[in-house]
Amino acid sequence: MNLTCLARQSFDSEAFGLDFYRVTRFCYPDLSRDLASLTVPFMADAKLPAQDIAGSKALQAVGFRKVCVQATFALELAGWPSSPAAPEPSGRVDLPPELIWAHAANFPFSRFGLDPQVTDAERIAHQRKWLANSMASPDILKFIEGGDERAFVSFKVREEVAAIDLVSVLDPGRGLGSSLLGRLTAWAVSRGLARIEVTTESENIAACLFYQKNGFRLARAAVAFHLRGEA
Repeated sequence: MNLTCLARQSFDSEAFGLDFYRVTRFCYPDLSRDLASLTVPFMADAKLPAQDIAGSKALQAVGFRKVCVQATFALELAGWPSSPAAPEPSGRVDLPPELIWAHAANFPFSRFGLDPQVTDAERIAHQRKWLANSMASPDILKFIEGGDERAFVSFKVREEVAAIDLVSVLDPGRGLGSSLLGRLTAWAVSRGLARIEVTTESENIAACLFYQKNGFRLARAAVAFHLRGEA
C-alpha cells in the first residue's frame, strides 16, 4: 500500500489488534486519499500544536476527532544546586504481572482513556504493553520509591533533556511522587542536563497541579486527534 501521509505503528497495531496509523505528513487532500484506501477496521492518530486552528479544522474535516489537549511541562535546571551523591537509576526492571496490571490501570486520563471510542479493555491492554516495554527496556531509565516497586518514574535522555515516560504511584498521599521527581532532578543536575520535560493530558488536573507544585512550568501544548474506521 502506497501511503504518503500515514505510517503504520507496529506497537499500537499489536496492542489494539488492528492496523494503527499515524499522520506523518499534513497534506490534507493526500491524507484524505490515504484514509479512503485503508481496510477497516483501523485506527489513526495525529498531533498538532494547540495554536494550529486551521490544521485542527482540516483534520476534523477528513474525519479525525479532537480527543484532548496534551500539555508539556518543563523544569529548567540552570542554576539548580548540584548533588554529587545523586543515586543512579535502574535500567531493566522486572515487574510481576500483578504490578504490571495495577500500574497499567493507573492512567485513566491517557488520551485513549479520554476517547469514547476506545474501550476500557483496549486502553488497559495498550497501557499494559506500554508499561511492560518501558520496564523491560534498558534504554528507559527508572527510579523506584516506596518499596515493592509500587511507585516509579521512567524516563529517557535525549541530548540535554530528561523526558519523563511514565510516573505511577499506587499509594498516593505519601509524597512518593515528589520524592521520585527529586531523585530524578538531582540525577539530571549531576549529569549536566538542561531540563526535565513531561507531557500529560490537560484534563488530568491533579497531574498538572502536581508538576507545577514541583517547579515545572507549561512549555507548550498540542492537540491529539483520533480516527477509528469501522465496517
